[in-house]
Amino acid sequence: SRLSITDIITYINSLGCPKCRPIFKTALSDFIASKENLLCTDCKRRKDKNPLRVLDCKVPSCREAMEDAPSITDTLCGECSEHFEILKRSLERLDIPFEIDDRLVRGLDYYTRTIFEIQTGLLGAQSAVVGGGRYDGLVKALGGPDIPATGFAIGFDRLAEICGLNRENLIKKPAMFIAALGQKAQEMAFEWNCALGYGGIQAEMDFEDRSLKSQMKQANKLSADYVLIVGDKEIEEGAAILRDMNTKEQVDVPINDIVDRIKKRLL
Repeated sequence: SRLSITDIITYINSLGCPKCRPIFKTALSDFIASKENLLCTDCKRRKDKNPLRVLDCKVPSCREAMEDAPSITDTLCGECSEHFEILKRSLERLDIPFEIDDRLVRGLDYYTRTIFEIQTGLLGAQSAVVGGGRYDGLVKALGGPDIPATGFAIGFDRLAEICGLNRENLIKKPAMFIAALGQKAQEMAFEWNCALGYGGIQAEMDFEDRSLKSQMKQANKLSADYVLIVGDKEIEEGAAILRDMNTKEQVDVPINDIVDRIKKRLL
């Protein structure tokens, strides 16, 4: 939402656990054997080593051959089935739309239960932007404690391409530019800059310790609404200068609780 990406669909599936997945693999392998003559070369190679990947093949003839393949959700054990139901109910309560995709799998055996992909209709065949899932046994397998885990990966090249399609909506001018003069002022400004961002005010600052004139030019270039000026003099006097870039009006703002004071003024 923050990147103005709208044409997305969330797909979910469950891979079960080490107790119930072998049952599905057996059923799937039997089905694949009956369709082997219709499969591509890659799928014929995958069918013995990792039959789940045959479900994920994008070759049209393979997808057609696997249309009636068994669904892993039909062979989940009781615990995995309940886990999947909880996941679906949770997404519904959060108003997150999703679709169940029986073909959605992962190529690595350490995944357990929930897997997901977020896909977009903006990039043609290369539609997956985010993918991930659970791997409850991986931490222990790597020598760590026996704790559940989940994670995801983002395709930043695809994400950047989508953002480029919505460039006008993505670029937002800063509400505040902090012009800090001197090392002490820069250290203070960096904290303020981060705090304002966390508080919902988009802020920018200069990190090269340039002159006030150069920083004001940068603020103009960014079309900032306000500039907060702080240097050794302002620190000594206990008040920074807040300049309205539209009206050119300037007011002193006490440095004490300055972030809260600015938020009250701008929000």
